[in-house]
Amino acid sequence: EERASRALPGFGVAMAQGPLPPQLHSIPSISTPTSSWRRDASSGEVILTASALSSDAMMSGGPSPGSVDWLHQSACLGYAVPVDGQEGVVEAAFRRCRYDATCADAVMRESLAGSCGTAVEEADRREELLAWWCRRCWEDRHTKEAAEAVKRQGDPLARAFTLASWCRFSTTARRTSHQANVVRGGNADLLGSWQQCRDARSRPADTAARTSAELRQALAEGDTGETALVAEAVDACCADVRCLTRVFQGAHQGLAPAAWQLVNHRFSPAKRAR
Repeated sequence: EERASRALPGFGVAMAQGPLPPQLHSIPSISTPTSSWRRDASSGEVILTASALSSDAMMSGGPSPGSVDWLHQSACLGYAVPVDGQEGVVEAAFRRCRYDATCADAVMRESLAGSCGTAVEEADRREELLAWWCRRCWEDRHTKEAAEAVKRQGDPLARAFTLASWCRFSTTARRTSHQANVVRGGNADLLGSWQQCRDARSRPADTAARTSAELRQALAEGDTGETALVAEAVDACCADVRCLTRVFQGAHQGLAPAAWQLVNHRFSPAKRAR
């Protein structure tokens, strides 16, 4: 909520209607250089006034931009996961080759042999598999860091969301979950929530359609209060703003403010484990 209120003049209308994407809460608060823009008194438009300087030089205090893994953050927005058997092929390549790119490429070629209609299709699919193999290698080297990020979250939904952000593959998710959990039985619960988050964030439209249908039915039956229904929808979407925006539109638009408030509350810094 605090970050939303600091939006640049003229750019905060849409943001005021919904929460920040939860992933942005994991990025340290880095101050906007106040000299980089001003508001035109007559038109209200934002006018950029700073010259093209390094963001480090323009920074006005707080954490350094260099302390943020921007590529990791980028991959967590516009979320995607391996599809159509890609995970199995990538895991097989990683078990056999580990970090050997030439070996991994040979495994990918072997897996695609005879399954592609054209050389172009094979080249495209092979490139996708190699991209996911690189992701698998990255995750293998970051399970400890991922576990620490999960541990810092105090809310169960935020823990599952964070695990899904760090881990696209079930193998690394299991390893990370095991390292992050000190409560007996918590590992299975976290992995189950991870799978739900992974599915919801990679297919927000499908999840929203299913959740909207369930919400309509529950409202028609009238057996469940609106507060509980909003909480169920937030869990079903794993707080994904794309999913929730689709759910709380049209006839359900009146429930949207409660959903946004709940998302902001569950992912706020105050909810993080101490």
